[in-house]
Amino acid sequence: MNADEGAVTHGHELTNGSYRVSIADDGTGSSYFGDLAITRRVPDLTRETDSFALYIRDLESGEYWSAGAEPVRIAGDAYEATATDSAITLVREHGGIRTTLEVSLVAGAMAEERRLWIENVSGRARRLDVTTYAELVLNTPIADAAHPAFSKLFVQTEWDDAHRALLAMRRLRATDDEPLWVIHTLRSVGDATGVEYETDRMRFIGRGRTTARPRALDAGAELTRTTGPVLDPIFALRAGVSLAAGETAELVALLGAGRTREDVTAIVGTRGAPTSRKLATRAAEGSAAAEPASPPTGRYRAATAPTNTILANTDEELRFFNGLGGFSADGTEYVIRLNASPSGLQWPPMPWSNVIANESAGCIVTGGGAVTSWSANSRENRLTPWFNDPVSDPYGEAIYLRDEESGVFWSPLPGPTPAPAPYEVRHGFGYTTWHHTSHDLEQTTTTWLPRHDAVKIVRVQLRNASPRARTITVTSYAHLVLGGVPWLTAPSVATTRDGQTGAIFATNLARGEFSKRITFATLVAPAGASDVSVTADRTTFLGRTGSVSDPAAMHSEAPLDGRTGAGLDPSACFRTTITIESGAVTELVLLLGEADSDFRVRSLIHSYSDFAAIGKSLDTVRAFWREMLAGVQIETPSPALDIMVNGWLAYQNLACRVWGRSAYYQSGGAFGFRDQLQDSAALLYLDPSLTRSQILLHASHQFVEGDVMHWWHPPTSKGIRTRFSDDLLWLPYITAFYVASTGDASVLDASAPFLTGPHLEGDEDELFLTPTDSGTAGSVYEHCCRSIDRSLTAGVHGIPLMGSGDWNDGMNRVGREGRGESVWLGFFLFSILEDFIPLAESRGDGERAIRYRVYQEKLGEALNDAGWDGDWYRRAFYDDGTPLGTASADECRIDAIAQAWSVLSRAAPADRAEIALDAMEMHLVSEDEKLIRLLTPAFDKTPHDPGYIKGYLPGVRENGGQYTHGVLWGVRALAELGRTERATKLLEMLSPITHGRTPAEVDVYRVEPYVIAADVYGVTPHVGRGGWTWYTGSAGWMYRVAFESLLGLTIVGGDRLELRPCVPESWPGFSVRMRLADKRTRYEIVLTRAAADIGETQVHVDGEAVIDAVRNGAASIALVRDGGVHLVEIALASDLTPRYAPASEVP
Repeated sequence: MNADEGAVTHGHELTNGSYRVSIADDGTGSSYFGDLAITRRVPDLTRETDSFALYIRDLESGEYWSAGAEPVRIAGDAYEATATDSAITLVREHGGIRTTLEVSLVAGAMAEERRLWIENVSGRARRLDVTTYAELVLNTPIADAAHPAFSKLFVQTEWDDAHRALLAMRRLRATDDEPLWVIHTLRSVGDATGVEYETDRMRFIGRGRTTARPRALDAGAELTRTTGPVLDPIFALRAGVSLAAGETAELVALLGAGRTREDVTAIVGTRGAPTSRKLATRAAEGSAAAEPASPPTGRYRAATAPTNTILANTDEELRFFNGLGGFSADGTEYVIRLNASPSGLQWPPMPWSNVIANESAGCIVTGGGAVTSWSANSRENRLTPWFNDPVSDPYGEAIYLRDEESGVFWSPLPGPTPAPAPYEVRHGFGYTTWHHTSHDLEQTTTTWLPRHDAVKIVRVQLRNASPRARTITVTSYAHLVLGGVPWLTAPSVATTRDGQTGAIFATNLARGEFSKRITFATLVAPAGASDVSVTADRTTFLGRTGSVSDPAAMHSEAPLDGRTGAGLDPSACFRTTITIESGAVTELVLLLGEADSDFRVRSLIHSYSDFAAIGKSLDTVRAFWREMLAGVQIETPSPALDIMVNGWLAYQNLACRVWGRSAYYQSGGAFGFRDQLQDSAALLYLDPSLTRSQILLHASHQFVEGDVMHWWHPPTSKGIRTRFSDDLLWLPYITAFYVASTGDASVLDASAPFLTGPHLEGDEDELFLTPTDSGTAGSVYEHCCRSIDRSLTAGVHGIPLMGSGDWNDGMNRVGREGRGESVWLGFFLFSILEDFIPLAESRGDGERAIRYRVYQEKLGEALNDAGWDGDWYRRAFYDDGTPLGTASADECRIDAIAQAWSVLSRAAPADRAEIALDAMEMHLVSEDEKLIRLLTPAFDKTPHDPGYIKGYLPGVRENGGQYTHGVLWGVRALAELGRTERATKLLEMLSPITHGRTPAEVDVYRVEPYVIAADVYGVTPHVGRGGWTWYTGSAGWMYRVAFESLLGLTIVGGDRLELRPCVPESWPGFSVRMRLADKRTRYEIVLTRAAADIGETQVHVDGEAVIDAVRNGAASIALVRDGGVHLVEIALASDLTPRYAPASEVP
């Protein structure tokens, strides 16, 4: 058979009981050690490409292919697969080179060998190289599929020169994890020219490419010899081979596993070498690997790359343009320009995405046009796949245009089938738009969700720029999931075509609480278009050897086959043909959504089948975000700060964190008790009702005992109960902040139910459960009090017990035995008591107020006694009493959040507050690297076990990288202590814009320069690289730090504005426009520096001087809610003081 043929491939398995190899006739498959996957395999009902691959490259022509049919399929190659009980053999012939790959297990060892014989049957001398490739997992397949980016953070690679081998190990996350080491060698005989190696998947494949066309196989490309904390680990080895005519060479790729380094290095001592066993000559013919299913042939073909580079239009001047993208003039859009080149589109280093959501549904869309869509829950109820692969950025949804005159097809988006011309991407608030012109068609594609409905809209507008009429076939594709992971849900998905609307309806009766929901998809065509044809069979659409970039359906002029039903590889695909007159504009719309009944589905389809109504829904969305974000607008001498505060931070916070709860690198779907409460605090200045509703939602997820759900999935609230010590305290913290800011004390009397559920037993750290209503309820005040009462603990040092973790989840074993103490938690609790005691007193709850005050005083003494290390505050104490965050420690000598909260809580005396922040700046701030580390040195080899944080690669995320959420507290502390110059400089340094102003900076930072990242890596070779973007509490906290701490603005009691600016002397002033909670009244605050001879700050409101405006070191302005616009003018003198004032002094 030919290597490009195939239908259902046959799978084979080799096992010795502990080590297992699964391999199909086409060469795809994976390897396992016990329950752990060594290499990655993503099951796919239509076509799989994952494999432990061997590539052969011709060094003269630059052409390459694979020993198996996958991942590089080439039409016409002879191919054969045979299997016995002990080996699988794949024979392929290409360009006069015949390869025979024999896969077998190694007797007496936990390993496999892949013996490759290369026969030169071309009649001339050949120079080749052989490259292996295997994606490493070292985890259970389910855990890897659920969150690949997280799983990869625990794998570390190295080159062992003594054994000429690549090694990888999985750093342990849990106490019951079993160690796993793997090893890989490539050995050859004859004319071997040395071995190259690579363990970084991005470097091997290349951004926007796949294993079918990896960058490492380009002509002249070498492997980079990168090892260590690579973040996306692979094994790749390369050896050169020279063959005379008729000569045969043998190479052996070995892959082995064990529990220790010694286990795996022992394997290569005696295994993995060529045997010089004579190969029985056999042509690749006879035994077919699978039934033939060749791609259709004919006049239709995919667009190809241009022969020269074509630059995107640069007429529009972009702000902070970095060679790839920049902001529109008003800062409300981030514009990405993708140039077209002979090697393909010129992509950003990582996918630059947008998260678009309303309260009930959403999608993540990258600049390349890759999309994942969901309804109701972004993790548990995905409509299309979430791939979590920033290298290839795969497509689960796609649109194709085909010119019926030329037969060429392409995508109006940058992928999956780009046209040979540039694309422009405009990420905005609530939408993304792509502009593209090719084939004499001006193409504009926009995607958004209506303000409330659970339906994603994609509008494609086409203008015929040619002098003749054009006939264009439009085809769409969506891979349906209806749950979490496609290969798990596919067998349960059933589809049908609705007779009333023509839409595809899909259900999955096995998806639990979402089983009764109906997913729908449809194409709304313009008048005069052909009938819309459909298929719900992904296999017939793509073809067994097709792909999303070149699907079989695009090679056929026939309508789609209309297949629906159960047992298919489910999809929703549509096709229609339209004629566009010269100069005319037409549009069509794709809908993908979900509802709980046929009636509601048809109602939604009817609502969005009218083009005028569709356009109005986009106008409504844009107007919503424009009005929402207008609640606070600032103008300062720092334009980068203005852009972030005036739109992107708040949009990231509400659209992604609160509504979507999903992003490209992390798709949680759940509410986190501490997470969305903190996010909601920043929304108070835009719409305090959002903060209030979040308080009530979280209060209703508290158990009668006072502890809370750490996280829970809507709609059933299934989630985990834990021993985390800080979760429950965020309720009184945010509630007190809300009351103090708005004056709305009625929230304290609002009622919320208590939950009940199974208790944690013995040494259980967490328990997954679905809680039930206890039948009792209490006021929010009572909920807050139960949180505080449960938290008034003290260990041997008088500091609160840490439980199985505090804010830093990864420190989950510091206090799991019940004796460890958290210094940070002590400062946090001290601050909460300071804010909450007045509330208790105002409600006549005097006994509680006294009890809280007594505890707080003792806590303050303990924090400044055992909590003080001499030059900074400690972070915690382990169960055995060993301090964490101490100068004498081997690792984690200092932690940022303990220093920050010593100031924010006002528990530190003035001298120690200064010393603590000095230490933070000295040890954790690295301006050269543009990051602030959360702690240093990173956990790595310390004999103590702080928790799974030690399993992270050192310098990654919380483990010694910049964890932006926490270090923003450090910047807040600097501001509130009055360090104006440093606070401003460091806040600007943390801004994503600062990391992406030039091509060189983009090459380091890599991720989106318009939304803040949860983390920035602090380890070679990734120092300064952004980590997981969008889904991070950093957005809300950066907003608050800028508004409250830097500009110094707070609202007090809903009727007063207080101002304590902490801005550099170089700033002549700033202005703030803000809307009050009534949504009618607006204030413009204009601050300028007073003349040097004026000693008192002057305040004017609407032209009238305010007498005695300065109170307790702050400018205080009464607010009126009259629906008007008011001007506040402030001439700033030196009498305004920093917010920090110590609660006590240490004797």
